[in-house]
Amino acid sequence: MKKSQLKKIAIDIIKNNIYLTLATADSRPWAAALYYRTDNKLNFYFVSPINSLHSKHVRKNPIVAFTIFDSHQKAGAGNGIQASGECKELKGKELREALKWYKSSVFTSTHPEIVKAKYRLYKIVPQHFFIWDPDRKSDVRSEVKLK
Repeated sequence: MKKSQLKKIAIDIIKNNIYLTLATADSRPWAAALYYRTDNKLNFYFVSPINSLHSKHVRKNPIVAFTIFDSHQKAGAGNGIQASGECKELKGKELREALKWYKSSVFTSTHPEIVKAKYRLYKIVPQHFFIWDPDRKSDVRSEVKLK
């Protein structure tokens, strides 16, 4: 399949789903299902409690991996995204800018209220995206440039 077709499939998967599975690691690996939003540069945003294990991991090791897929697909016929990148907790100006893309009852538009919250807003800047090419006979992932 052409790279442009794979890119379209990948973007459709991102736009038509709302949850990603985030993988983090420190002394032990962890995976968490999280609601996400994206900006127009395909950066990903999610909210998590500051004391969650994945939040603790990100503070020590910002390298993350994640997947996005529709769990309602037929067995053997589904497709999804596998990706990796860097994740960070947002503060200050970056936080205020990100709130344009991510709205939540946990956060309001005023910074002092955000600082007091027990939750934080995180941003993943993806570096690599992979997707299954339906035209290939084996289950091999192809890297797709989305940025």
